[in-house]
Amino acid sequence: MKYGTMSYLNCDKGILMLKKIERENDPNSGYCTLPGGKLENCEKGGDSLEGRVKSVIRETKDETGITLINPILRGTILFDNKDRTFDNWSNSDNYLVYVYSATEYKGKLRTSDEGVPFWVSSWKELDSLPKNPGDKKMYEWLKDGRNFSGVIKHKGKEIDEDGTWVDYFLSRVNLSSYKI
Repeated sequence: MKYGTMSYLNCDKGILMLKKIERENDPNSGYCTLPGGKLENCEKGGDSLEGRVKSVIRETKDETGITLINPILRGTILFDNKDRTFDNWSNSDNYLVYVYSATEYKGKLRTSDEGVPFWVSSWKELDSLPKNPGDKKMYEWLKDGRNFSGVIKHKGKEIDEDGTWVDYFLSRVNLSSYKI
């Protein structure tokens, strides 16, 4: 399994996206996606989320020139790629991705080796962009506004709707109303 982070920056300019360059061995080659990347070994585990926060800030800045301010964990997604078919990626490892959101940033957009960053002004515009099928599901979960944990499972090149699921949750739950 591989581990990564993604950033969902939604601010007055819109939603920050990245048009990935065309290249071999990249499951997002040529697609539009949220900025993000792999966790370094030193950023995994531990008693705090510090490593993952450092990762999402680093990856976003490396790919777009933008530095996130106060990113907050919005959700986790297991991309279950066991039965997935890729056009140009021979590595079908599963990916556990920590998705962070932010509303503030500093810096200016710049192109990187990963692609060209840009802003979209609406969900409708984002929905019309070329993207991986799993990203469509992730955007649905982000649009909902709640925190989430989910699995995106594939069959071939399509989403396996029966194997894909999400749980939404609030950061604090009042358990006094539940009988345990």
